[in-house]
Order: sequence, then structure tokens, then C-alpha cells
Amino acid sequence: MPKQNRPFKKASVLMKDISKFLEKHRVTFGVQGTRISHYFEMSCYNDVVLYYLKNGFTVSPRNLKDTQFRYKIGANGNPSNFSYFLVSKSLRNKLYEFEIHHNLSIECPFQQEIFYTADISVITKDTIVRISPETYTQHRSCCRGENVQTFFEVKHMSPFPELLFSFVGIPENLLLQQGRVAAVKHLAPSLLMSGKANQHGHKIKQYLQDKYPINIIFNIFGTPSVIYSNSYSKKKIGTLGTGAFSFI
Repeated sequence: MPKQNRPFKKASVLMKDISKFLEKHRVTFGVQGTRISHYFEMSCYNDVVLYYLKNGFTVSPRNLKDTQFRYKIGANGNPSNFSYFLVSKSLRNKLYEFEIHHNLSIECPFQQEIFYTADISVITKDTIVRISPETYTQHRSCCRGENVQTFFEVKHMSPFPELLFSFVGIPENLLLQQGRVAAVKHLAPSLLMSGKANQHGHKIKQYLQDKYPINIIFNIFGTPSVIYSNSYSKKKIGTLGTGAFSFI
């Protein structure tokens, strides 16, 4: 992408926002990553947490190192070595609990040993497993598809047609749509982009959102509350796997 068309925001501004968000949860931010794309991912991760907070969930950081929240900025690494947020909500004497992870491997619910690493994923609590798939030489930690509530793909760039069209194949092949209940809702699988779209990009977005249960969100640098604010229209999906939750 030409440099002049790349969406711009100072890394220091994103780092300050990340630190302020974590301070509200009494945890600290140790500088991680070397590129603004890393900080943009962290910022989007925090905004997903905020979505749950603003929709009546209790949120709490887990798996800290001392008081430091450790984001997982790449596909490699065991998720047990990184932090995540637990979000929970009681409804009609039933406790719903989910984990929000960064760069977690997801197994396809339709074909075993096919994986996708989601930039941000929301899964049923305590459903990460350690497996030894024949297609890999090492053990792999992942969440099986039947426990994946939703996920988000994050791109620090301006939209272009090939990217928009290619995104729809991910939820089509890696997310169960059937068997969901509407009592507790999540944001539908979403493509999150820092840059603005032109008229053609907006037309493609509308076409794809009308056809698939997804969100395509542009210009997050310009409208930083768009992910979590209910002022912006977004598609939602119900909760999968009702047997995984406990009664209180």
C-alpha cells in the first residue's frame, strides 16, 4: 500500500490509551510489540472488552504476571503464558462466562486439524485444549469450533476489495451459526480496519453485510468508539453451547 494512503496515528497515542484502559482494571501495561499494527490490535482487543462491559458484563483481567497484562502479539506461543479477560453475566439464574483471547488458534468445527489464528476471539470459559494433531510436529493449544462464540480480524490499513471479499470465507468455514440462543448476544464476526473506505469500499461493505452475518468496520482511527458504542449499528449473534454454562 502506498505510504501516503496508510492510515496514521502515533504509536505513543495508542500506547497511552492502552495504559489508561488497563489502569482502570488495576493492571499495568508492559510495552510489547514494535509496530503500530501491534498497538492497534491491542487497542481493538480492549474495545471488544469494553463492548461487554457496556452491555452489562463483569470483566476481569486474568493470568497476569505480577500486575502486568501480557498481550499475545503473535500466533506463536502457548496461550497459558499470556493474559486474557474473563467476562461474565448472570441472567435468569444462569451464569454466562466467556474468555477474550488475543491471537488464539481456533479449530474448524467442520473438519478436525484445520486451524485459524484469530486476532481476537471470544470463547466459552475453560475450553482451550492442548492437542497433538498429526498435521503438526508439535503440540498445539487451541479452542475447538463448538466453543467459539465470535472472533475479530484486525487490519491496520485502508480497505481494498480483495480483502473485504476474502474476509467472508473465514466465518463461513470456522464459526458455527446454528444452535445459538439469543439470551446473551455477541458482536458478529467482524473485520476491523484503521483506515477509511472510498465509495466503492462502502458499497462492497453494504453488499457483504446484507448477505452474511458479519460486520465490516472502517476508520477506527477516526471513530475510536465504533466497536463498543451502541450508537453505531452492528450485527450481533447469539450464544453457542448452552450446556457449557452453570446455574446459580
